[in-house]
Amino acid sequence: MLPRVVRFDLLFVRTDYSDDDAWRDALAAATAVHPSNDFERCGAALQPVESPELSGLTSAQLVGLPRADYLAELAVADAQTMRDQTVLFVDLNELNKQVGRTFRAIPSQVEPIVANFSIANMDFHEFADNADPDGVFRGFTR
Repeated sequence: MLPRVVRFDLLFVRTDYSDDDAWRDALAAATAVHPSNDFERCGAALQPVESPELSGLTSAQLVGLPRADYLAELAVADAQTMRDQTVLFVDLNELNKQVGRTFRAIPSQVEPIVANFSIANMDFHEFADNADPDGVFRGFTR
């Protein structure tokens, strides 16, 4: 079961357990304070979830897990995250009829994504629709 969310954090579910150092590096990169001209940053509010039962689960399998509370999105640290530190986001919001949709984000974009999700300022599709052809969101302005 996916745990209850603390405060307005987003769950950051670890599904790859092959390299603890890579996990620590990915978590540090995702929650780091990255410089920005947009707004004052304080780091992404992510709640790490580690459980060996989650090892190897795909986004489709994560969607089907029971949850302690309602969750609209998940952040996931999968095998690719351990290689390149991109964070996988999975849509769980049943109201938008895109449950299971995914996109990845570079570490510097994780905080604005999480912040916008937490205050319902932007929807999942706004980031997913603006991901590059490789499925990675690198920001709205380049």
